[in-house]
Amino acid sequence: MSELFDLSGQVSVVTGSTKGIGLGIARRLAEQGAHVVISSRRQADCDACATEINSRFGDDRALALAADLADRESLDRLIAATIAWRGRLDVLVLNAAKTDVLGSAAVTAADDFSAMLTVNVVNNSHLAHAALPHLKARGGAVIFISSVSGTGPSANVAAYGVCKRAQLQVVDNLAIEWAPHRIRVNAIAPGYTVSEATRPLWSNPQVREGLDAAVPLGRLGEPDDVAACAVFLAGPGGAYVTGQTIVVDGGLTLRGAGQRQAARPDFKAIMTPDAGA
Repeated sequence: MSELFDLSGQVSVVTGSTKGIGLGIARRLAEQGAHVVISSRRQADCDACATEINSRFGDDRALALAADLADRESLDRLIAATIAWRGRLDVLVLNAAKTDVLGSAAVTAADDFSAMLTVNVVNNSHLAHAALPHLKARGGAVIFISSVSGTGPSANVAAYGVCKRAQLQVVDNLAIEWAPHRIRVNAIAPGYTVSEATRPLWSNPQVREGLDAAVPLGRLGEPDDVAACAVFLAGPGGAYVTGQTIVVDGGLTLRGAGQRQAARPDFKAIMTPDAGA
């Protein structure tokens, strides 16, 4: 194992880590030697994923701790339980997100917009600050999982796009504020990525064909594409990187790339097919 990617002995918390990108990141952090806290809303899901990681990489490599990004007290308990388990915290990956508000700004209710901002921006920031006293002890890494939806206009996921762009400002602010403590704060902005959450998109052959055509590299991303970047940012290889947003999208956001696709899919209609029934 290259020392640039060696995470032996480090302790990491990955939210939303029972499926998709979060689970991919948790597995790869554990593979590189880290102890990983698996967290999502349902304890049974966390238990199953932690058991799998422990069976692959050794007993006591993963701990299952349920927490809900909408419940700040549960986020505080998540950090406290992590410290009780291993006595330290080195890497915090903020992957969990509220994603159920779809459509343009015109069809987004104010209450839904407010709820998205609270969970995805305010509460993720709260979790980062809850981790701060422990990250200060030896420096560390905070990684926000943003989205290409936060890098430009997002007519089909307007509220989500605003939240993800706001996260990028949070990254900039914390990177400056926490640099004196040797804490690095960065974001990863994935493009279209295969996961259970996006199954209605990639499992539909016609939609999938259009999405693949929109990506210069010709395919959707996989969780490991994002996980590889997270391992870099978490480890010694990323020791001189802070305040950055690394886009992992196969070239989707390159100027003019969207012209490969005649029309962007209606995410609201595809993800919630009964919405108009």
